[in-house]
Amino acid sequence: MANMNIGTPRFYPDHISYLLSRGIAQNGNFDVETGSNLIGIQNGSEPELFDMNPLNKVDFNTSAATSDHVLININTAGAFKKSFVAILNHNMDSADAKVRIKASDTESHVQAVDMGSATAMSNPAEVVNADAISSSIVTPASDGSTIVRFDESNLRYWGIQFEGDGSGTFDGSTDLHIGCILIGEIYEMPHAPDMAITRSVAYDGVEVLESAGGQRFANMSNPGKRVSSTTLSPFATSIYTTSIHGGRITYDMNFSFIDSTDLMPNEMHSISTSDDAVVEDVWNKTNGPHIPFIFSIDKDSEGADAESEHIFARFTHNSLQMNQVAPNLFNVKMKIEEEF
Repeated sequence: MANMNIGTPRFYPDHISYLLSRGIAQNGNFDVETGSNLIGIQNGSEPELFDMNPLNKVDFNTSAATSDHVLININTAGAFKKSFVAILNHNMDSADAKVRIKASDTESHVQAVDMGSATAMSNPAEVVNADAISSSIVTPASDGSTIVRFDESNLRYWGIQFEGDGSGTFDGSTDLHIGCILIGEIYEMPHAPDMAITRSVAYDGVEVLESAGGQRFANMSNPGKRVSSTTLSPFATSIYTTSIHGGRITYDMNFSFIDSTDLMPNEMHSISTSDDAVVEDVWNKTNGPHIPFIFSIDKDSEGADAESEHIFARFTHNSLQMNQVAPNLFNVKMKIEEEF
């Protein structure tokens, strides 16, 4: 049940952004497919689907080709593990859309309409707003943000196909839009943070000024999340600005007695895709504070109303300090701040 209580945190770092940050070209690796029965971009561009700016939307003219599909091909550049897909700031419910997610080590399998030769997600499950799941197909119940998780897979090529739900056709008047697509490996901390955790809600867009006569007045550049009938900040569920909580959430946490193998990879000279560690799977994938990620304060909060435990976030520090407190045991601090 969603209740904002703090449990064991879970990270969803984006593998696409990591590859782009290390020099992998967008064009030819993260593409919207074109061809028969496939719909191209109407407004926006391919890079904007992966720019980690969810309010920067890309839309597709699905209302004019309601029986066709939008197919995105993602090359994950090797045997890196993947266990989630997230789609932020979408209007899939309004556009009468569902999404098909499949993978293969053969690129042509995920370039074909419906990806019949590709492999479906194994044991897919709803994290946020993925209410109906049937094999490789996910149908959100509402517009907003969707996360689906599945058994880890090291298949290289991933296809994300948007298609009409129900009768198999998109809505005839509302075009599909997508804010941002993420794919990567979930990382869960070994245990909950220490009790002395600090959670704050900051109105950092407010500036209080004082006149020469001592009278105070304030300017507010932004109240926090942005919502409307056509766009939603990550994990907002209301379209009304008066019905959402403002401010920016920050978590300042300390984790005590973390085993060294849960913090550091076995070797630092090269990446091993079989390692599972904070530095390997989170700190390196985000380049510290460089790339935002999805953060859940409680890994067990999934399903109805789970949006409350999830934020689109960024590390505030550029150094991950690990203090040894016993043989092979370390304390580590993290400060995570919400992005909009």
